[in-house]
Amino acid sequence: MVLSNAQQLSVLLWSLLFGGCLGVAYDCLRAFRIFVSCPAVPLFFQDFFYFSIASVASFLFIFEVNDGTVRLFILFAFLAGGLAERFTVGVGIIGLCRYVKAKMLARPKRERREKIKTRKTTRHTQKTKAGKNVA
Repeated sequence: MVLSNAQQLSVLLWSLLFGGCLGVAYDCLRAFRIFVSCPAVPLFFQDFFYFSIASVASFLFIFEVNDGTVRLFILFAFLAGGLAERFTVGVGIIGLCRYVKAKMLARPKRERREKIKTRKTTRHTQKTKAGKNVA
């Protein structure tokens, strides 16, 4: 199938957008990982599931916009769209998630640390029967 220049430009722009959407989907997975820590095996299956879905979606995208003909510029546009998302919007999304986790989840830890510090200081400053501090 022969594409005109305008059609190739349209396919290129849609491919850039699709790559960015795949990047947003992976950032959602990264954000989930920030809030829920998992061992290595579930991480492997999360990545495997994501890349399986992404490869099927990419195949269907190429099938729809270019009648199944894989062109190198489409694959590069996927990559460029994903990288552009990763280094612009992705930085903001992940930074926001880390900020929320630090503010929301670190407060109880800080309070526990302060309780432990007060227990230690009261224990170390207890008075003996003679009235002197116990070291």
